Amino acid sequence: MTDLADGAVVARVRSGDRDAFGLLVERYQDRMVAHATYMGLGRAEALDVVQDAFVRAYRHLDRCGDPERFGGWLFRIVSNQCRTAAKRASRRMIGPLEPHVSSLASEAAGPDERLEAGRVRERVRAALRTVPDEQREALVLMYLDGLSVGEISDMTGASPSAVKMRLKRGRERLKAELAPLVSEGREP
Repeated sequence: MTDLADGAVVARVRSGDRDAFGLLVERYQDRMVAHATYMGLGRAEALDVVQDAFVRAYRHLDRCGDPERFGGWLFRIVSNQCRTAAKRASRRMIGPLEPHVSSLASEAAGPDERLEAGRVRERVRAALRTVPDEQREALVLMYLDGLSVGEISDMTGASPSAVKMRLKRGRERLKAELAPLVSEGREP
């Protein structure tokens, strides 16, 4: 069943095969958690948001207009949940959101290089958190998830020209935020 297209899996779930939904979870969970963390949520909160999004998707699967595009539909649910979680956190004034920590530094790098790389990554993430939601979403989808403008347009419901403008403005904002880092002689 793992080779079935999303539309076929959705059809199986709709016809009563609850276990088939697990395949959709397996396909999309890691990508959605990564997206949620790059949208500014900490790892634990991202896991909660994605779990809640899957529950919502399962309960409202009948609202998925195009089952072949289940991933895009789920993405919109996760993005909305991320925005809600971020608004909730800002109202509580809990301070900066926990950064997503990944091991991008080379294993061969020494402790000084890994420490510096970690500092640079945190500065980039902090700068990314200053970018407005729609622009950050477009940047994450393009540069971290590797999607094209057309794919981002399909997922977000924004026109291709709106996606391009979000990317342009987001890059400009990041460039301004990271200018001190670059002037210190460190490339992000």
